[in-house]
Amino acid sequence: MKKIIFIFLMVMSATVGVRAQMVMGTEGLINIPTADMKPSGTFVGGATFLPKSYLDGYHKYNTGMYYITLTPVPWAELTFRETLAKGRTQTLLPPYVDENGTIVVGKVEYGDYGFHFQDRSYTIRLRPLFWVKDKRIPQVVLGTNDPWSDNGGSYYSCVYGVATEHVTLGNIGDLGISAGYFKSFADRFGDQKAYDGVFGGIAFTPAFWDKMMLSADYDTQGVNLGLAVCLFKHWNIFAYERDFEKFGFGMSYQYTIDF
Repeated sequence: MKKIIFIFLMVMSATVGVRAQMVMGTEGLINIPTADMKPSGTFVGGATFLPKSYLDGYHKYNTGMYYITLTPVPWAELTFRETLAKGRTQTLLPPYVDENGTIVVGKVEYGDYGFHFQDRSYTIRLRPLFWVKDKRIPQVVLGTNDPWSDNGGSYYSCVYGVATEHVTLGNIGDLGISAGYFKSFADRFGDQKAYDGVFGGIAFTPAFWDKMMLSADYDTQGVNLGLAVCLFKHWNIFAYERDFEKFGFGMSYQYTIDF
């Protein structure tokens, strides 16, 4: 029975590899970007469960995120995401006369506390040396999260640079090594910034099944471990944890248009 299940998973995962930042939806590991890029014409749509306080205490409750990622050309990637946020609804009441005969204008009525809001953010990634084919030179990507915001910068706001090198381990598999630096400009959040400082990680894809990826990274806030698997050619499912205390999971759909 185990052999039958294994063969089934191998068949269902044919043609598409696993390489995506599990939390944010961009190309990367668990919660850091890499310098890898998907093929031109690739669309990714997915959702992630975020455990309580996973984002350095910014959300003090379990929440979720959904996103879409587009790779129109081999040197550019765009991601748009929404994080579900809790709060109270506010309704501006029309002018009225209270019991004392006073005209009340501008009164706000507060509703129940729940997931009534969404925190919008986006990422732009560019590969400046996409034309370089020399395998001795690591791939490099420059990116930014929320460079402009109506609120003066978001929790994710930063610029970064990252380099990635892949090493083939004979018949064992592929080892990807990434390192980079985040420069946050989310000053209004004080110490509660999503990304700020040196980051890095590794990813291993076994040769016997290149649709599975094991990864570990440090995202400037903590150490993450993750497992991702591609099934049915287009579906990526993944699970991750931080410091053996917080656990999350997610799923995404990927499709590449052949030009």
